[in-house]
Amino acid sequence: MKGVRAKDLRGNDPEELRRTLTKLEGDLFQHRLKRSTNQLENTMLLRNTRRDIARIHTVLAENQRKEK
Repeated sequence: MKGVRAKDLRGNDPEELRRTLTKLEGDLFQHRLKRSTNQLENTMLLRNTRRDIARIHTVLAENQRKEK
């Protein structure tokens, strides 16, 4: 995944966002594992994945505020 924009995520349902979040957290774990064994060539993957996770958390929080 190249990168996710918040405005693209806002149209998705919360369940799909949670599935994407789970996938990204797994990817982040794999990137960290590769970095610790010096197999990760592009270290920007860590940063980009963390930011994508934060964007999804932001959209989920916005959805919860709308429901109240």
